[in-house]
Amino acid sequence: MTSNLADAQPTSLWGRAPLWRWCFSAAVLLSLAVVCFPPKWRVVDVKPLPPVPEAVAYNSQQNAAVTRTAAAGIPASAVKPVATAPVQASANAVQVQKQAVNPRKSSAATVAAAKAPVTAQISMATPDAPSKDPSGLDRAFLGRTYRQSIAVEGFNLPLPPGQWAVLANSSIHLRGASGVAYFLGRIENRKLVGAIRLFALHSSEQPGAGFPAANGCRNNNPDLNYLFLESVTPSGHQACWLINNYFTPPLQQWADRTVKIGGLDRAAAGDLSAKGVTYPQDLVDIRFTRAETWGMLEVSYLFDPELEGISSGTALSAHESDWHAPNAPRFPDKVAYLAKMREWGEAFWPKFQQAFESGKPPSVPAEP
Repeated sequence: MTSNLADAQPTSLWGRAPLWRWCFSAAVLLSLAVVCFPPKWRVVDVKPLPPVPEAVAYNSQQNAAVTRTAAAGIPASAVKPVATAPVQASANAVQVQKQAVNPRKSSAATVAAAKAPVTAQISMATPDAPSKDPSGLDRAFLGRTYRQSIAVEGFNLPLPPGQWAVLANSSIHLRGASGVAYFLGRIENRKLVGAIRLFALHSSEQPGAGFPAANGCRNNNPDLNYLFLESVTPSGHQACWLINNYFTPPLQQWADRTVKIGGLDRAAAGDLSAKGVTYPQDLVDIRFTRAETWGMLEVSYLFDPELEGISSGTALSAHESDWHAPNAPRFPDKVAYLAKMREWGEAFWPKFQQAFESGKPPSVPAEP
């Protein structure tokens, strides 16, 4: 019977791992050696490089001289700058010789330099910036202008003389029809001297259901200075034009929503205010209206009597204006001006009817 002690294995790490015992012993011995005999660090005398003279960055010849003296151990302050006058003189001599050989080339280069483009100076457009435009406004501030005619919603609309700028616009959506509205202005010397209010619509389906009767086109209307009435049939044939007064003071309150102003006129008044443009108290309104079941075109041409030296008395409302129909006969100059406007309207009426016909859709049959 054998003893159990003979088969017993060592239980500690020291007895079971001889490699570990060797590593541990070596680490202890090395640590004792470092503690007992600490290493001595070798000190090396490092000298900085000599400073580079500032003249090196500006003169290549001085740079070479300073480099040579620095290598020889000579102080940089003892180095004298190299004279460059002979080199400059020789360069000037070469230029003189070139000019003497080819004088035409030199003169051509001079002319080309004189014609070199100049960088443009661009500034933001402001209302007070000086301008050579008849409007007195910066073109970038005024925007695009139109002359003679303008195409709106398929209608080729004629324009009175002058340049016309868009001051406001909006879209129109009615039951069974849609279109656009524009307010154009003629501005001279920062003053509104003419305006155009236009409304152009087409029926959504052809031939269409027509449009309501034109407002104001009725006989015995006391607010009209003149009326030409061919026909005003609701939802049918409509053709008329009239002369009326356009009273502008409410436009000065364009920012007050309690003042009753049409949306298009309110937007135009705000644009004029932003541009610093003034306008007279009264404008003579000549309004043309044409409508059929397929479309409608209504345009008001506003004229400034002050362009012909006819002033207006200050009034609190349109009914108290000198140009209101019951008041105008008391002023001979205004009666003469209204007669002149009537002649203009009679001559313009055929052109307006042609403009209306130009917007007829191709699907609408021609009238017999």
